[in-house]
Amino acid sequence: MKAFRRRFQISKLGSRGVLRDLVLILALVFLRFSWTWFGVGLAVFMVGCAFHFWSKGCLVRNWVVTTSGPYRLVRHPFYLANFLLDVGICIMSGNPCLLAGYVPLFLVAYIPVIQAEERDLIAAHEEYLAFAREVPRLLPYRIHRLLGPLDISWANIQREQEIPRLLRIIASPLYILLVHLAWSLQPAMWLKTPAFLSVLGGIVLLNLLGVFLRWDPFSDLTEMQECGWWDWLRKPFMKHHP
Repeated sequence: MKAFRRRFQISKLGSRGVLRDLVLILALVFLRFSWTWFGVGLAVFMVGCAFHFWSKGCLVRNWVVTTSGPYRLVRHPFYLANFLLDVGICIMSGNPCLLAGYVPLFLVAYIPVIQAEERDLIAAHEEYLAFAREVPRLLPYRIHRLLGPLDISWANIQREQEIPRLLRIIASPLYILLVHLAWSLQPAMWLKTPAFLSVLGGIVLLNLLGVFLRWDPFSDLTEMQECGWWDWLRKPFMKHHP
């Protein structure tokens, strides 16, 4: 049980939510904004977004070993996408210390999770060993394998709820822009500046769209009837212990 709880805690740290939120908060607190570094970081970030979308569109959970799409390049393209997204945020912040600190944090958070997942995959799928010998874990050094079919399934995108997740992720550069504008302007000018209002409106719109597209009213109503409205409202704030 202790080993399971330790693995659960590592997984929580390595999840895109916890680690990315930490990176984004540090990027905002220690922001050294530069349009050059923001542009470079945004390019890396958008590559990560594309890889994120591609990975989820090809992933088939539990049933088979997924070898199509980005899985031709690396065995864990979703984690590589997370790395690119977070590195993009670090670069956009213009703070080299944040980038230097993130890389070891990524390794500490993700490598134990990857190793545990691969042990489970080897136990469940005999063919995974052959796949692991042929395809690198995280470093896509066989770039020529990009030349091939995309193999994206819209059913996978819907099942993984990738669109609402990606909308919230795309808001990250806007947070950096908003903080930069807030520091550049007098507080009295915030709501009088079109650029500030546009960025703020983009953040609100992306987050509202993400919530709306993720919301399943029929499922939520059924769950509320089963557990009661008070427990249903408290559910997002309740801790679940394995």
